[in-house]
Amino acid sequence: MTNPILLLLSSEILTGENFAKWKSNMNILLINESYQFFLKEDCPPAPPANASRTVSQAYNNWIVANNKARCYLLAAMNEVLRAKHEALETAKGIMESLHQMFGRPSEQARHEAMKAVMNCKMKNGSSVRDLVLKLINHFNDAEINGANIDEKTQVGMILETLSPAFLQFRTNYVMNHRVYNMTQLLNELQSYESLIDDKNGKENVVEDNVAVGKTSSSKNTKKKNVGKFKGKKKIQKKKGKGVEPKPKGKCFHCNVDGHWKRNCKKYLDEVKQKKKQDVGVVQGS
Repeated sequence: MTNPILLLLSSEILTGENFAKWKSNMNILLINESYQFFLKEDCPPAPPANASRTVSQAYNNWIVANNKARCYLLAAMNEVLRAKHEALETAKGIMESLHQMFGRPSEQARHEAMKAVMNCKMKNGSSVRDLVLKLINHFNDAEINGANIDEKTQVGMILETLSPAFLQFRTNYVMNHRVYNMTQLLNELQSYESLIDDKNGKENVVEDNVAVGKTSSSKNTKKKNVGKFKGKKKIQKKKGKGVEPKPKGKCFHCNVDGHWKRNCKKYLDEVKQKKKQDVGVVQGS
């Protein structure tokens, strides 16, 4: 299992520009180890040779604990700063030296922190929790380096970074004159985000059902059209289109195969001749 103390030491190595964050980490570490008072107390005078065992033991305990605190501080520096401070005998002396070198607020760091806040914009679908925590970190950096931003202003700046999906939340905040601290804001935003996710989930289900319905309707219409088309083909076949004609039988007039009486040339000639004769008889009478 990884030692959390080692993780904290390695998470922020002091280089100079990051002194504020590094100091915050060291304070956490020394408080956990009950060594933070070494940053404020001077080394007690060495007890005389005839001092009681209790006094001697207290002094020895202070020396051992101070050395441990010094090691923590030196281990979390880069090589240049470590070489400069190794000769200092107390943790207090090391911290005072570092504070003189880097303790003044950094104009550049403050500018970068505020620039990060101003340029931060939430993307659709991203986590509102991650956004708020990132902005809180930027606000902390700015304050460490001399900025003074009250919590109400921080809340307002966070609201301006939200995606369009949170427009109703922002409008409700302004119109109803809501007042949130940072913790309340984070909780309210996460609750609203859950409502958005539920609503989007239901809308997606409806859209999928509509799409399935349209597909089914289209398939049914296509089947009906195909059925109608097939029916027309059957009707056309019944009417004789595309069907070979039946062979003709024997003519009842001339007894010759291959045609019927109504198409018989001999029969038609005789009918024509008879009509002429009838016309002549009528005219002669």
